[in-house]
Amino acid sequence: MRALVLGLTLATCSFAPSFVASSAHADARAESVALFDEGIKNMKAGNFEKACSSFKRSNELVPDSGTKGSLARCYEKSGKLASSWLLWRELADTAPSADLRKAAAAQAAKLDARVPKYVVKITGPTPGLVVTINGKPIDASIDVPVPVDPGAVSAHATAPGHQDFRSDATAKEGGTLVIEVPALTATPAAVIAPPVVHDDSAKRRHKRHLIGGTVVGLGAGAAIVGGIFGVVASGKYSDAKSTCGGSIDRCAPDRLDLAQGQVDDARSAAKLSSILFAAGGALVVTGAVLWISAPKAERSGVAIAPTAGGFVVSGRF
Repeated sequence: MRALVLGLTLATCSFAPSFVASSAHADARAESVALFDEGIKNMKAGNFEKACSSFKRSNELVPDSGTKGSLARCYEKSGKLASSWLLWRELADTAPSADLRKAAAAQAAKLDARVPKYVVKITGPTPGLVVTINGKPIDASIDVPVPVDPGAVSAHATAPGHQDFRSDATAKEGGTLVIEVPALTATPAAVIAPPVVHDDSAKRRHKRHLIGGTVVGLGAGAAIVGGIFGVVASGKYSDAKSTCGGSIDRCAPDRLDLAQGQVDDARSAAKLSSILFAAGGALVVTGAVLWISAPKAERSGVAIAPTAGGFVVSGRF
């Protein structure tokens, strides 16, 4: 293994002159070399996480088969078997010599039996289904085993108008994890609240009762005042009779003017009494009609509910 990585690194050194065409490239190569050396140092010390990070950054700055081989080895040491296997498979196609490609293919073959795999099986159809594994979308229609690093594997399935499906499992070295995604449950249709219908019939009924009651009260008052004027008229007429000695038709000439005035007052009071009685009666009848004809308080409204075929509208109008 060490010989292979060293060989890969030495092989790529023949391409070094192409990286010194400018100071920018020189700086990138210098940083890449420093990161590679740091990676080797950390890997020897057993600090695989730091070592892998250094190798990865070094290869991003200056892609190099030797660095990629070191990263593959680092991934294997840190337990990321699928990541290591993928890099060895790439090197089996891209390494600069036939011997190095053969050695990389042999390293990938050694990991084949150890690399965990997962396979997604769709057990029920769901329109618009999207499945992600560890946050990355996959083609769920291809149910073939896919290499994955050992550890937690989180599956998440979504579809418009359906409830999400989640599954968390652990991929183990050498095993194949089967993730079954059932048909997703449709989200219950949202209940559409009936629109608020402001029923002002009670307010109008109260207003009509108030007006009707007021008119009846006015009519009753007019009738009472009319009755009072009737009593006054009767009293004035009686006074006139008394002035004339009991009979107006035989009133003494010296008492006639006084009696005539009393009769005129009686007639005026009687006339007012009649008018007030008539107006009061009319007002009472009008008020009673207003009271009786007041609108009744009724509930009205519209309700909308979803059905299999669309929507149904119901209510009282």
